[in-house]
Amino acid sequence: MRGFVDIHCHILPLVDDGAKNVEQALEMIRMARKNGTRTIVFTPHYRGPFKKNTPQRLRQLFEGFQKYVAARYPDMRLYLGNEIYYERDVPELLSCGRILSLNGSDYALIEFRSNTLRSQIISAVSEVTSYGYIPVIAHVERYEISLKDRSLVDELLEMGALIQVNADSVMGARGFRTKRFCRKLLKSEKVHFIASDAHDPIRRPPLLRECFLYVHKKYGAAYAAKVFYHNAQAVIENRTI
Repeated sequence: MRGFVDIHCHILPLVDDGAKNVEQALEMIRMARKNGTRTIVFTPHYRGPFKKNTPQRLRQLFEGFQKYVAARYPDMRLYLGNEIYYERDVPELLSCGRILSLNGSDYALIEFRSNTLRSQIISAVSEVTSYGYIPVIAHVERYEISLKDRSLVDELLEMGALIQVNADSVMGARGFRTKRFCRKLLKSEKVHFIASDAHDPIRRPPLLRECFLYVHKKYGAAYAAKVFYHNAQAVIENRTI
């Protein structure tokens, strides 16, 4: 492993509810690097008012910010995508390039509202896959239907979706029920990615090491390497997981 790979965060400044300015974003990069992360996919929200951030605008801002990072931390590797709030037109918008997949790959980071129905999630995954994309279900532990019935995760896996959980959820930041859910998924190796979903340096920082050490100790070195590095690297390189 050459450092952790974080495929879900809100560090790109001035585009969503993440970093408020370049200085805060650079502080988050500094924190992530010090904590062991070396590769980051920025995933600004695609939802509501943030839809004004076209791929062209995001790429322009990304390229500018990348120069700031390269001047300070040349060993950091940065990429771009979206965290996509699912709506009916999402698959078509993905296919015509009006929403960003993860580093231009076949993998798309998809989120839902917390009270989305099981049938709606299943339908969304079916639609996304029918357009040739592989859905990465963002922070699956946040959806009430997932917590109520873990068989949803099994069905999503059978459909070809991949599962991402947040590091702080694994470590208990969202309460015991969510922590237990995440750890049961990890025990059965149904998680493909653990990411930070960082939004700021204080309340939701880009820290992965504590969770990595827990997964390494509890579930083994090989699985820890998969969920913190190998699977995410495959996404960036558009390889099969």
